[in-house]
Order: sequence, then C-alpha cells, then structure tokens
Amino acid sequence: MRRSLLRAAPLALAAMLALSACVPSEAEGDELVGHVSVTSFEVAGPVPAPTGGINRAGSARVPVRGYEPVGDVQPWATLVWAHGGSFIRGTLDWPEADWVSRSFAAAGLRVISVDYVLASDTVKAPAPSNDVAAVVAWAGAEYGGPLVVGGASAGAHLATLATLAQAERAPERAAAALLLEYPTMHRTQRVDPQLADAVAALPEARRFRADRIAEMYSFYLGSGLTDGGPLVVGELPADRLALLPPTIIVNADADELRASGEEFADQLRAAGVPVTERIELGTVHGYLNRPDESASAREQSAATMAHFVSELRRTLSL
Repeated sequence: MRRSLLRAAPLALAAMLALSACVPSEAEGDELVGHVSVTSFEVAGPVPAPTGGINRAGSARVPVRGYEPVGDVQPWATLVWAHGGSFIRGTLDWPEADWVSRSFAAAGLRVISVDYVLASDTVKAPAPSNDVAAVVAWAGAEYGGPLVVGGASAGAHLATLATLAQAERAPERAAAALLLEYPTMHRTQRVDPQLADAVAALPEARRFRADRIAEMYSFYLGSGLTDGGPLVVGELPADRLALLPPTIIVNADADELRASGEEFADQLRAAGVPVTERIELGTVHGYLNRPDESASAREQSAATMAHFVSELRRTLSL
C-alpha cells in the first residue's frame, strides 16, 4: 500500500499557488485567463431527447467547459472532471470545478469539466453518471493521447461509474487513470472510531453522519428500482472493479467520508487495481471548493493538485 502524507515539493507548490489568483468567470465562448484557454460548449448526451416522468437516462445535451494550456504547450493527457455536491448541487463555476480545472490545465492537461444533470425529484440515478459517461465517450473519440477521468466527492462516484462504462463499451479507449478527491462510494461505510473522534468537534454542516449519507444516497437512487438497476460503486463486485485503471485517491483529513475512500482503496487492491492514497493533512471535506479561504487553504489545495499531477505523470510513465 502506498499512502502519502507529505506536502508537495517547494517548487511545484509555488507554481500551483500562483493559480489561486485566477478568478472564475462565466466562460462565455473562448477566454484566456492565467495562461489557460477556456471554452464552453455542449456534448451529445445519452438520450436523444428529454423524456417525461422520472429521468433515469440523462440529458440530450450535456454542457461542458473545456480548459487547455496555451502557447506551445501540447496537452499530455485529456481529463474529464466531475464536481461534487452530494449529487444534488454544484456548477461549473464552483472552485471544485473551475479552479481545479484551471489548475490541471496550467499543469499541461486538457480538461473537460462536466455540468451533469443533478438529482432531483424528477431526476434519479443513473442519469447523472450517464451524462458523465457520455462526455467520457466523446472525449475518448475526440482526442488522442491518454484519457483520464476524475471527480470530487459525489463527482468521484459518478466519474468511477463513467470509467467503468467506458471500459466495458470501448475498451480500446478505456481510461488510463482515475483521480478521486475525497470520494463517497458507499451507502453504509465501515465504522472508524479513530476518525469519529477526529471529526467530533466539526460544525454540523461539515459532518457526514451515517444518517446523512444514507439520506443522500436514498434521494439520488430514488425508489422503485428493479433488478439490474443502478448500484453504488462500493457495492459492485470485484470482477467489475477490476476493470478500473490505476487509481489515485486524495482524502481529506478530518472527514467522515474518508472512511469510504479508504475502504474503496482496499476494495480496489483486492480486485487487483493499483492504488495510491494520500491524506491532505489539516483539511475537511470540500476544501477544494474553498482554495482562497486562507493561506493554509491555498497551500493545502495547491499541494493536492501538485500531488495529482505528479502521481498522474508517474502512472502514465511521462
């Protein structure tokens, strides 16, 4: 097992810290900010047209935002990224989408950030993951070079399902790596008394108690599922998890969902999938949505991004 608790190297950290000065914008059309080109467009979704009733299929068109390095820099991989938000909220302007994508693009990746349909009273699983999967399939066909998929929190869950869908439907363009930031993968995660003590003093808004996790998944999944219906990632059998590519996981420190990320890492290893883990010290869940909250937040967020980039280059042998 490889689990890193180290900060990024000083030079890499300094380079990533400079990215925090980039201010997210609406990204109408083409835009140049912080040596990154930003373009908003749409990708064909998993369904030809919206349907009535409960939508479990996805969207006819999926809004995305593309980020690319400018100048003579050629992207060394294409990353499809999904923000978090408990399956029910989040936008392309959230720092967890925009700031993260700019950071990856400044490090030389092409990033496609996905505005997947959110779960609601009329949208249920697997519609959100189907949207992400449609964008992954499009990116795999549109661009050459390594294909990478990633996401944060609930977005990490959706990214994993989309990665599996791509591996099963188009193995010749399967993702070469999977990036997971403080992922939630289980409706019922294993109990960790030590972690429970570490989060006991957190404000309630930052807590993910067992009942809150169960309610989140219950709303996302909805009722009336039949055999073969959508499952949560942590409940998939080992033979399906074995289809996943090498996976890089970063967990927040004082975060009850860390138990899910660590449990999922163990499941991947048992299925034969290479995994690296890191705990970003001093953080709580969702810290990449607050990179400018304080000097320490900037340092922690930059360290996470530098770690993802360095581990991804190592994984891809670049």
